[in-house]
Amino acid sequence: MQGMTPRALLSVYDKTGIVEFGRFLVDRGYGLLSTGGTHRTLAEAGLPVTEVSQYTGDPEILDGRVKTLHPRIHAGILARRDDAGHRSTLEESGIDPIDVVVVNLYPFFEKAGEGLNLDELVELIDIGGPTMIRAAAKNHVHVAVVTDPADYGPLSDEWREEGSLGPATRQRLAAKVFALTGAYDSAVAASLNRSGEAPDWLTAAYRKAADLRYGENPHQRAAWYVPASRAAFGALSDFEQHQGKELSFNNLRDLDGAWRAVSEYEDTACVGVKHAAPCGVALGRSPREAWEKARDGDPISIFGGIAAFNRTVDAEAAASLVEIFLEVIAAPGYTAEALDLFAKKKNLRVLSIRRPPSDLREALPVDGGVCWQDVDRLFVPETEWSVPTKTAPTPDQRRDLAFAWRAVKHVKSNGIAVARNGATIGIGSGQPNRVGAVRIALDGKDASGAVLASDAFFPFDDAVKAAAEAGIAAIIQPGGSVRDEDSIRACDQAGIAMVFTGRRHFRH
Repeated sequence: MQGMTPRALLSVYDKTGIVEFGRFLVDRGYGLLSTGGTHRTLAEAGLPVTEVSQYTGDPEILDGRVKTLHPRIHAGILARRDDAGHRSTLEESGIDPIDVVVVNLYPFFEKAGEGLNLDELVELIDIGGPTMIRAAAKNHVHVAVVTDPADYGPLSDEWREEGSLGPATRQRLAAKVFALTGAYDSAVAASLNRSGEAPDWLTAAYRKAADLRYGENPHQRAAWYVPASRAAFGALSDFEQHQGKELSFNNLRDLDGAWRAVSEYEDTACVGVKHAAPCGVALGRSPREAWEKARDGDPISIFGGIAAFNRTVDAEAAASLVEIFLEVIAAPGYTAEALDLFAKKKNLRVLSIRRPPSDLREALPVDGGVCWQDVDRLFVPETEWSVPTKTAPTPDQRRDLAFAWRAVKHVKSNGIAVARNGATIGIGSGQPNRVGAVRIALDGKDASGAVLASDAFFPFDDAVKAAAEAGIAAIIQPGGSVRDEDSIRACDQAGIAMVFTGRRHFRH
């Protein structure tokens, strides 16, 4: 506006590149306003800068809680330059327009994961910063708002080449502000809501970690996001990729299922996953033994799949793993010799995942809404099992039943897992009827002496009869059907031991 000095307000926690960007703005004719540490940084660099308290005529108060919350600041940001009344108000009040706002926020995202107490967290909730950038974003037609140091260079280049920032750029920067403040508020809300109850407003804060080549199919766009706050980091938030191609959308989905499943076990375990379904689960005295038992449970399906371990993978396991084509291998770590063997297969993705599954709740999208629930982490201990049949499981069978019950929890419903000697020999997944899942799990298998786990009760005795014909020796299932007596009777007639857990594990 005529007779008024164009102003740029700079107030940043992350001071990366701020001196250079401040110098660029001075060269463009802007007078700089700043606060606290940012003012000190700019002044020490020799830039002409006015402290906000000097400009407003009011000192910072309440230990710095109130710095920029002032009419001279917000009127300068919010005034419409094309409104005669707004211009007149600024001129009568001696308020300069603020045409550039450069602000980034207190590091709540980062600090929330450092175990701070509630009082310390509250002090990291930024008030002035979000208020300024939201005001600038609302008035983005007239005000450029910059929140990311990574934007300083590209914006400077556009400014020099075009003489100013174009409308599309200003709108993009404004959209970035509202995405940032929305995520920031979500992270604060999540940190304060410690009751575990379903909130009235469901929000989540994530930042983009990578664009993916495509989604489930090549015609679908996709990206990978991780929690904005380190407090919400889970197993796949900060894995290390040692080699191989970029992870795909399907890789990430499969990895999630594989890591959740293998983390069920305290003993050395391997889980093979293909198309989001476990195809082999096994325990072993070594990673190699666990892998080979899991592989042999379904050697056809594991081809091109994922193998996940809950132990460090050594050279012996690696030598066996590289004998077939796998998309991804995941483990807490690897020996140097194992990594050398994997390096011979340059496209094989090798990941270290060091966090256990930690999500407590999950939100599952449906068209037009989201279903929210606690994550299914329940495992009913053997002390709470009941045996309704005349035959009780032997100690060896109880071990296999416990193993299979953990495995079937990760099989899509209707889900069946058949196991023997700490390894699955057949899995039936995602069938619309339970006997169909049983038949798939048993198809072509020698199930003599094996055990069978069902994620939910048997509505009829047909599944038990199919199991008996295949030689199943013991069954574990939740129980609770109105026809339980039919299944118990079929087990007694076949000499099969059956265990009720009292809890089901549907997974849709």
